[in-house]
Amino acid sequence: MKVFYDVDTQNDFMNSNGALYVPDAELIKPNLILLTDYAEGEKYNEKRFPIIGSVDRHFGSEEYKEREGELAKWGGPFPDHCMDKSEGYRKIAETFLWTDNFRGDGCSHTSLYMENRLDSLIDYKLMQKALETIRFKYQNWGPSAVYFEKQSYDVFTNPAIDCFLRLAKIDEAVVYGVATDYCVKAAVLGMQERGIKCYVVEDAIKGVFPESTQKALEEMTNAGAELVTTQDVLEGRI
Repeated sequence: MKVFYDVDTQNDFMNSNGALYVPDAELIKPNLILLTDYAEGEKYNEKRFPIIGSVDRHFGSEEYKEREGELAKWGGPFPDHCMDKSEGYRKIAETFLWTDNFRGDGCSHTSLYMENRLDSLIDYKLMQKALETIRFKYQNWGPSAVYFEKQSYDVFTNPAIDCFLRLAKIDEAVVYGVATDYCVKAAVLGMQERGIKCYVVEDAIKGVFPESTQKALEEMTNAGAELVTTQDVLEGRI
């Protein structure tokens, strides 16, 4: 199954007033709209593709201290960002699905958010619901998405995604979002290691630093990922 993989397109990363703004991230927003519309079957094709992805969700509390070592308050390099229930945690309008409505916790009604539980256990009832969500989407039953929450740049610190990818039999992923040299790279390398062919949409990603961004692109392609453009996706060349 092919999925579209949306990496951390949240207000704190994507907007210039965000707590951890990725430089020039707003420049890729038009392409994010096009890719989301394509996956939804809008304008371009009749077939819909499941959307999965990741979101940062931080709490800043003592119980999460060990897991949130990247935060400055715990000695890490980054300021507080994507904090629970904050505006910065929410997804940007460009990738927010049109059927979704926010709940009080900042998540949405129709998309599923797979929590990274402190006990590291997997909620298998929720996992079953996630699998049904993308199967219905693949069969054109309606728009929905599954997002995996994380407290680190690497989505595979949430054990639910490994289980999900295996059970859903994902074999291809169209990847876009931020940041190229952190969360995008970690997601792509993790999926490539698991035999999932990644198509990284080069004009729909942005990195933090030029040198590490270029290195990340090289690492991803060396791992077997393919760099493509938004137009390649829209014209069905992948």
